[in-house]
Amino acid sequence: MNLNHLKGWVMSCAVLLTLGVAGSAHAGVSDAWISTKVKMALMNSPEVSGTPIDVDTDYGRVTLHGRVPNGSQKLEAGRIARAGKGVVSVRNLLQVIPNSRRKLVAKADDRIKEDVSDALKAEPALANSSIHPQSVTKGVVWLDGKAATLSDHLLALEVAADVPGVRRVASEVQSPDEFTDREIWNDMPADAAAANNPSSGNRMTDGWITTQVKTHFMTDADVPAGDINVDTHRGAVTLFGAVPSAAIADKAKTIAGDVSGVKSVNSELRVVAASKKKAAMANDEVIAKSLRQRINDAKFVGADIKVEVKAGTARLTGKVQSGSDRYAAMSLARATTGVRRVENDLGVEAPQTTER
Repeated sequence: MNLNHLKGWVMSCAVLLTLGVAGSAHAGVSDAWISTKVKMALMNSPEVSGTPIDVDTDYGRVTLHGRVPNGSQKLEAGRIARAGKGVVSVRNLLQVIPNSRRKLVAKADDRIKEDVSDALKAEPALANSSIHPQSVTKGVVWLDGKAATLSDHLLALEVAADVPGVRRVASEVQSPDEFTDREIWNDMPADAAAANNPSSGNRMTDGWITTQVKTHFMTDADVPAGDINVDTHRGAVTLFGAVPSAAIADKAKTIAGDVSGVKSVNSELRVVAASKKKAAMANDEVIAKSLRQRINDAKFVGADIKVEVKAGTARLTGKVQSGSDRYAAMSLARATTGVRRVENDLGVEAPQTTER
C-alpha cells in the first residue's frame, strides 16, 4: 500500500468514525444530518468517490440511489452508509452499470489545484467560509480551512468534485457538526437581502430545499410522501421511489419544481399500481389517539403539541422549541396510519435563557 492510498484509507476511516457506529440509536440525530454525513463519507471514500450517489433518510432508514460501475462499489457504498451514526437500516438501490463513472479529464495537478481554488471562490454560498485546496496528488484534492456551517462543508466537497480532472476529494476542513434551524428547517426562504447579496452566502442550502420539498409532499393529500425519496445536489432535485400513477408522478415533479431555490427536477419515480391489499382503515379519533401516543413517545423537549384529525387530515397546533422539532412532528404525523395530509400550525418558541 503506497503512502497516498494509506492516507486516503486513514481519512475514510476517520470520516466513518465521525459518523459513528452501525446500529447507533436514531434519537437526537436528524434525518438531514444523517444524509449529509453519509454523503460526505461516500465522497471521502477512495472506492466510491467520483460516482454520483443520491442519499435520502427517513426515520434513520437510508436509501441509496444512482449508478455505480461495479458490484464492489455498490457493496462498499452500502457498508459506508450502514456505519453512519443514527442509521437504522440501508436500502441499497444502486444500479450496477459498467463504465458509468464520469470520464476523467487529464490535467496537471497544479492546474487542478488552481481550478478548484477558483471554483470555491466563485461559489456565493461559500462567502462566509475560508476553504481552499491544500494539495492535489494525481487528481486527489485535499481541502483545508474552515466552513461556517455543515452545509458549507458538504457544498465545498461537491464544488471541488465537479471540477474537471478531479478524481476524488478528501477533507481536513473544520466545520460545525450540527445544523442550525436556518440551514435546514426554517419555514421561510432566504430573505431578500441575503438572496441578493453574494457576500452573505446562499441560505437556500440543499438540505433546506430537500426539507421544503418533503414538507410540501406531506401537506398534499394525493402525493404518497412516505414512498418518495428526495435528494438535492446544488439546487438540482432528484425524486426516486414509487407512486401509484403517472399523474401523481407529474404532480410531485411540479410541486418540487415550485420550491424556492430549485434549479431543476429529475424524476426517476417508478409507477407501481396500488396494491390490491385492503388498506388499513381507521376513524379520525383512532388516528388521533395513535398520533398522540407517537408524539408522546417521541418526547419532544419543552413541547406542547395538540392533535386534531378530520377526514384523514391531521392538524398540529401548540408549540415546539425548534424548527427541527416542528418538522419532525409533521413527518411523524404523515407517517401515521390513516393520515392523508398534514396541516402544521405549530409555533416555534425557543427556550428562554436567564442571565446571571
